[in-house]
Amino acid sequence: MTPLRLHHTALIALLLVPTVVIAQGTLGSYEDRVAVEDVMNRYVWAVDSLDADGYVAVFTEDAVIDSNGSLSKGHAEIRKVVTGMIQRQEEAKAKGAPAPPRLYHVISNVRITFPKPGEALHQSYWQTVRRDAEGRMIAAAMGRSEDHLDRVLPPVVRQLDRVAVFPRAPSSIHDHRGDATADL
Repeated sequence: MTPLRLHHTALIALLLVPTVVIAQGTLGSYEDRVAVEDVMNRYVWAVDSLDADGYVAVFTEDAVIDSNGSLSKGHAEIRKVVTGMIQRQEEAKAKGAPAPPRLYHVISNVRITFPKPGEALHQSYWQTVRRDAEGRMIAAAMGRSEDHLDRVLPPVVRQLDRVAVFPRAPSSIHDHRGDATADL
């Protein structure tokens, strides 16, 4: 290698090192990313399977869920998200009416960053699907989420912000606005 080529190689390496270090800082380690994915997957599976204990377990004691301006603060209120769904199922059964349709979350376009030490940011698009009266799976709601996680062992969600729910076509689905969990 010529001396000029060696100098160019060294200069390029010196210019790239800060970029790699910065990227590693905001992208986090493999283990951190897996931990965030695990928490978010446990969150989705718990709410979809109506597991109130599992659902509350992914949140810090002082967590806040903001679902289109409807706030749930702390474990007691967050637990009501799932217990409210269970209650509506039981009330329908007691009346001999069909149970409200079960919702299933589909999460996509996930972006995980680590904006500062001890904090993760999980951003994604989401939709909930359910069966319609004919048994077909249809989109019940969709939107964008921004979830802030604290690094504790295991990591837990500090703030769950559903920052946007995309408008639904009026004829497509019955309105879940009375069911705060439909947009979670």
